[in-house]
Order: sequence, then structure tokens, then C-alpha cells
Amino acid sequence: MNHDIFKDLVPSYIEKLTSEETTRQMEKHMKECEECKKYVMEMQEAFFVENTHEHNKEKESIDYLKKVRSKNRRKIFMVAGSLLAFFIIISVSYYFLFVHMWIADENNVQTNIQRHGTTVTLTFQAKSNNRYLLAIDNSRNNKYKDEIIIYENWNISADKKWNFFSELATSYRDGVNITYTFLDKNTLLLNNGEKKELTDEDKINIQFKNNTEEIKLKDLYDLNSN
Repeated sequence: MNHDIFKDLVPSYIEKLTSEETTRQMEKHMKECEECKKYVMEMQEAFFVENTHEHNKEKESIDYLKKVRSKNRRKIFMVAGSLLAFFIIISVSYYFLFVHMWIADENNVQTNIQRHGTTVTLTFQAKSNNRYLLAIDNSRNNKYKDEIIIYENWNISADKKWNFFSELATSYRDGVNITYTFLDKNTLLLNNGEKKELTDEDKINIQFKNNTEEIKLKDLYDLNSN
């Protein structure tokens, strides 16, 4: 095989792109020509060094991209974590300011009892302007309210549109009422229209945080406070 042709084919031979017949002839020629064999070895070494260099450059590029992605990922996690923490803080704050309720302390509640004719109204009003009250019926029977739990909540920015409970807070700003209708001192008119003859066992329990106030229904008719 001609030496010049052999050298022209060496790059393809090293990359294993030559045909089987060409490869066979080149290997036969290298057995016969020490110079061409040495040339192939030098070319293989140079090719290996070049490939190694290219591989290292590619690896460096990949490592750099990994570092950039890792930094970006950390930034994304930090931003997402900050947003999540902010959302949790806002949600918890909103809950405790506008949603959460607790049983009221009796010292924070002004209780008034007024009778108009045969109707007696109990009014519970918060002594503090930044609170409002709710009277929850916890009765053990469905004939009349015999157990009432007084809850309170914050009345902060009740007029703000972003407070979904502003209407509720505004409606109870002047107090919450519980009404009983009597036919006379000893007879209560029930919600279903029936009459109930009252005894000393018929009582109203008003539950506060630290104590429960008990009022007999028979006595309620005669009570009147301003």
C-alpha cells in the first residue's frame, strides 16, 4: 500500500471508519513498514489526548451547568419557602384575629336583662370596643334555651372589606340578645307555641370562661337591669 494513501486513511482507521478490507490491508502494511506503524501509534496517542481534552471540557461544561442549576434550584426553593412561610403567617394571623373564638371572661361581659310586657331579653355586650360576643345555644332540650355559652372574638377593622367577618362583627357590636316570652310569671311560651308551667328546676345556665351563672326562669320574669 502506498505510504501517502496509508497516512490519509489513518484518521479513519483510528476512528474505526474504514471497511474491513481496508483495515486488513492497513494492518498488513503496518507489519511490513515500521515507520507507518509508528505513525499510527503517534496518531492514536494524539487522538487519545485530544479526546481526553474534549471530554474534560465537556465535563467542565456539564459541571458548570449542574452548579448553575443547583444554585437556581436553591433560589427557587428559597423563594417558594419564603412565600409559603408568608402565607402561613398571614393565614394564622387572620385566623386568630378574625376567625378564632374563645369562651368569654365574665369580667369582660356586660349583661343586661330587660322586660317589655311579657317578653324578657337578655343582652350580652363586650365591655371592650375591640371585641364582640356570640351567644351559642347549647341546650339539652329543644323547647327553650336552657344553656348558653358566651363566646368572644376580636372586633378589629370590622369595616374593612378584606375582613369576611366584618358584617357579623358589625351586627353584634351592640350586643347579642336572647329572648324569652312569658304568658305570666310561672308560664313560659315555647317556640312551638306550647305552654310550659315553670318550676324551680327550670333554669338558664350561662357559661363563661371561669364560671357558670345560673338563673331560674321564674326569677327571670321579675329581673330587670339597665
